[in-house]
Amino acid sequence: MHRDRTAKTGKRKRMWQFIFIGIIAAVGAGGAYGVYSYVQSPPREANFGAVGSTHEHAAFRLFIHDQVVDLSQPKYQLKSRYIHFEGGDGDTMHKHATNVDVGYLFETIAIKFNNECLTMDNGTQYCNEGSNTLKFFVNGVRNEMYNNYVFKENDLILLSYGSEDQQKISEQLATVESLVIKK
Repeated sequence: MHRDRTAKTGKRKRMWQFIFIGIIAAVGAGGAYGVYSYVQSPPREANFGAVGSTHEHAAFRLFIHDQVVDLSQPKYQLKSRYIHFEGGDGDTMHKHATNVDVGYLFETIAIKFNNECLTMDNGTQYCNEGSNTLKFFVNGVRNEMYNNYVFKENDLILLSYGSEDQQKISEQLATVESLVIKK
């Protein structure tokens, strides 16, 4: 009877050892997978400088079919410490870390764009088709960097979608040039 109790105690002890080893193995595997995933696809912020590594501002205006998109709404304000709109102003971009591109700012406010399409926060897409195209300008010059552009202090940036002729684009650029950059 004493041997039966000792045998049962030994079995229980081994069972708990196996459970403990299994838990340690699972935690180790999960950690290894997390590290592997991070190395394979690091978060965008991994390439940015530290918050406070720069403090730059740029004027920005977004037009869709020659209508200004109002980015001063609260839902577009202060969504990231790296880059944002603030103070109820949707015309001045504030950047607080190096290597942060314009596309990241828009991702933080649920808007995405590249050289082909602009997707608004409500899911509406504006893609290049026919005479309607997406155009990106920096300091009055067409720029092909689009969402990958890292702005510099006092840049004047225009993102425009539609079938505007050169006259309309010139008028849109003039509105960007007239913006006061709030620092």
